[in-house]
Amino acid sequence: MEEFRKEKNESIIEGRNVVIEAFRSGQSVDRLYILDGCQDGPVRSILREARKRDTLIKFVSKEKLDSLSSHEKHQGVVAIAAAYEYATV
Repeated sequence: MEEFRKEKNESIIEGRNVVIEAFRSGQSVDRLYILDGCQDGPVRSILREARKRDTLIKFVSKEKLDSLSSHEKHQGVVAIAAAYEYATV
């Protein structure tokens, strides 16, 4: 069983709309966790965007998503993204 470890340079993105917007804005998403068995329209759109970018996709249980989520309102979708890098002047 995969153990989740949040790196300090990663951020958690929760919820269908937020995750799809992260993909569409070009944010680097490393891993995508989807509720096992969830295949409705919005989730299919998210999966399509993730596959275009070769994002690691894992189908997991609700308990796993709840453990990744900070407020358990993930709508069946949690993404782990690289944090923004700030440029120095």
